[in-house]
Amino acid sequence: MKPHRLGLVCAMVVAFLGSARAQEPPAAQTNVLEELRRLQDRMEVMEARYAREREEYERTIAELRRDLDELKGEPARPSPEDQENELEGLLQGLGAEGAPGKEQPGFADSVGRAFQSSNPDISVNADFVGHYSSREGGELDDEFLFRHFEIGFAGAIDPYTRADIVLGIGREEGEWHTDLEEAYLTYLGLPWDLKPRGGRFRSTFGKANPQHLHALPWVEYPFIVRNYFGDEGLSGDGVGVIWLVPNPQDKYIELTYEIINNDNSLFAGEETDDFVHLLHLKNFFDLSDAATLEAGLTFATAPNDEGHGSNRTMLEGFDLTYKWRPPATGKYKSFLWQTEVLAAQADLIGGQETTWGMYTAADYQLARRWVIGSRYDYSQLPDSSSLHEHGLSAYFTFLQSEYLFWRLGYQYTDRNFLVEGDKRDHEVFMQCNFSLGTHPAHSY
Repeated sequence: MKPHRLGLVCAMVVAFLGSARAQEPPAAQTNVLEELRRLQDRMEVMEARYAREREEYERTIAELRRDLDELKGEPARPSPEDQENELEGLLQGLGAEGAPGKEQPGFADSVGRAFQSSNPDISVNADFVGHYSSREGGELDDEFLFRHFEIGFAGAIDPYTRADIVLGIGREEGEWHTDLEEAYLTYLGLPWDLKPRGGRFRSTFGKANPQHLHALPWVEYPFIVRNYFGDEGLSGDGVGVIWLVPNPQDKYIELTYEIINNDNSLFAGEETDDFVHLLHLKNFFDLSDAATLEAGLTFATAPNDEGHGSNRTMLEGFDLTYKWRPPATGKYKSFLWQTEVLAAQADLIGGQETTWGMYTAADYQLARRWVIGSRYDYSQLPDSSSLHEHGLSAYFTFLQSEYLFWRLGYQYTDRNFLVEGDKRDHEVFMQCNFSLGTHPAHSY
């Protein structure tokens, strides 16, 4: 309440009381005077409170105006170059190498050292297999075997480049060997969603070949991978680039082009100096919140002799993968169906040989840690369409944790040719696979 209004109220009260004073007895006048004093005291308290509140409001408004003036007069932010120079100067001042006359590293070098100082991700994977076979003389012949031991290193070299290295230790023809399975650099700084890499890597042919042995949902690679590319699959030294293709539908379309050395036995082998050219197209579709579908096409070609292209082998592949994992119960229920078809045309001395093979597999997750699966294989041999084999396998997997699983499997194989004296195989597998360290996530 403002002061002039307060005075007006007091005057009205006094005038009213004065007019009534002559009509009231002395005792009543005394009571009125006391009431007037109490009312006056209350008004004085209210006036003091109003003054304090007004002072606080004025102080707050003044502070807000000062802040606004400071914001209006704020100097321009330093440019990235100025920030870089300032940070470089601070780094030079803090380092012990700041002695006069000694060249100081630049900002990029300092950032690179920061990335290098962080330890790379180190992982270890071990694959232990027990095996029984009705056929004698195979690589796995009624025995337990530490089949494969893998050590991986992965990490960022600098803000633009990462490195992946995989060393493998395994038994071959009764002896243990150490191989450099993968060692490549991936550059992450290019525009237009381009991601090149170079070094030694597993080739992106189809769905099963790019995966390491321990990442498979089966004990062994499908027949088409082993028969056409060998037990270790198609890999080699070379370069490649991955392009995330823009499209109006905003779908995930990935195109991969790779050039690797032509040292696989399917082509010319290690005696040639030509290259394998590979093109892979992958499309990914979200069917629902729980289901996805991935479709891939692959083409690869290379000379299969020393004639620098006079005789060639061409490969075409098609892969289809369906996954179902409901968001609410995905930890306990899921389904995977994966199919792959491969066709080959090889220019041989007697003419062109056309062969093909395929597999189809399904996995169903019964509970959080239990998975059952099966796979059917059919494959002709790369150099003869008249020789073929087919097989049926079933698996039961216990996922003890993210880093350890146990798998029991059975595989039946029927051929129209002899392998170590037999056309049919009955095989039983017991697999234990475990990992240590920071193991990278596998491709979806």
